[in-house]
Amino acid sequence: MSEEEIGYCKPPKKHQFKKGVSGNPAGRKKGKKSLAADLQKILDQKITIQVNGANMRLSKQQAFLQRLVNDSLAGKTSSARLLVDLQKFMAEQADPTSISAAARNKQDKALLNSFGQLVGPDCQKQLEGG
Repeated sequence: MSEEEIGYCKPPKKHQFKKGVSGNPAGRKKGKKSLAADLQKILDQKITIQVNGANMRLSKQQAFLQRLVNDSLAGKTSSARLLVDLQKFMAEQADPTSISAAARNKQDKALLNSFGQLVGPDCQKQLEGG
């Protein structure tokens, strides 16, 4: 037998961590994806559909929108309602690059003021640095 001590808190040298070698070579596992990320990944997948006898390769999102518009034109009221709601939603979503910096600052100040009124005057003074 070798002369090295083996026992409690003294494992054999061949079972100890080696210098310069990571104890976790695979690394940390990636975190869970969010629902939005999973949905976007699925919607970005390409599928082949037939349009007027011709095969077209579209993303699932594009195919969904194409079907929604076609169903709306065919007279399906539920599809037409969904399409109108989608158009309203898209119109409400402001493109941040289309707003000037001054207008954005004005919106930010209005938002901060309304938040300050909501939390009260004492908190508003602290927010302003007073």
